[in-house]
Amino acid sequence: MRLQYEPFPLVRERGDATAKLAFLAFFGLGDSPQARECLLELIRRQRSDGAFPSQLDSSNWGMRETVRTALLLLEVGLPPEGVNVNSAASFILKHQNPDGGWCENRALKLPPERTWLSNQRSITWLTADVVDLLCQVGMGGEPVCQSAVEWLKAMQKQDGSWPSLAEDVNHPQKASGDPDSTAQIAFLMGEICGEQDSAYLKGRRLYERYLDECAQEVERGYRIRLRDGEKERLDVYHLTHLFLSWLLDLPRRIQSGYDRDDPRVKEMMKALVEIQREDGGWRPFWSERSCPTYTVLAVKVLSLTGAVPTQVLKGQAEELAG
Repeated sequence: MRLQYEPFPLVRERGDATAKLAFLAFFGLGDSPQARECLLELIRRQRSDGAFPSQLDSSNWGMRETVRTALLLLEVGLPPEGVNVNSAASFILKHQNPDGGWCENRALKLPPERTWLSNQRSITWLTADVVDLLCQVGMGGEPVCQSAVEWLKAMQKQDGSWPSLAEDVNHPQKASGDPDSTAQIAFLMGEICGEQDSAYLKGRRLYERYLDECAQEVERGYRIRLRDGEKERLDVYHLTHLFLSWLLDLPRRIQSGYDRDDPRVKEMMKALVEIQREDGGWRPFWSERSCPTYTVLAVKVLSLTGAVPTQVLKGQAEELAG
């Protein structure tokens, strides 16, 4: 497969420092002039307490931004014991909830449509990101990390799925959880607890069903919205999040055999190439414009699954590196 349009001008012109740096690091260009410029921009944002500002309100810290920026700093080679990563990790550890999970900053006013975020209830996918960070800085065996893993296991639903948030006991609970969170957490459990772990096995069986359903949507050329039964065009979000949950998510699912050799994945990647826009980017369903972050995510998924040759993409990426 080949991309119809070059995605890199869009990333260069409209991408933020995080998207550009994640993109360059993926292609081994993390030491390029452009990457160093992006890294310096991120480091300048770090607060004196070690946290990073929230995208929702830059006057307040954001837990999501702090965790994920720390992971990006590790990706580009900053040491775990260095001041930037170490101070971010120390800040995160101070904000673990009593149940073992993490939530967003309680001082933030969260938009009601951000149903996957909470500053009251622990967030499963955010806690999984924290576990990834703790493992990468050598704290995977520490009680703080183990309690987070146990909390995640306790959050798994009967059908093998995970909700995005710790469920409110005062409201009716949904029968099934969130596909994105389930895909991310199931394979994290497999890596930490082993491939015979019951939580992993139940989650992976459900993941197979999610892939089957997405492949069926690709075959008929549209999705059906659960909330109202309306037809919806295929988009980059639904074609990538079963493989990577965000830019620095480790490719555990792809490395477990869900690549172009799987007929379902091959058809999904073909559909992903076909919906690339003329400006070189991809548009998630909630936006009218191409999104640089989702463009980087699409490129990573296409490359990691083997659908688009990495060397072709890397050659083009060097232009962005400077």
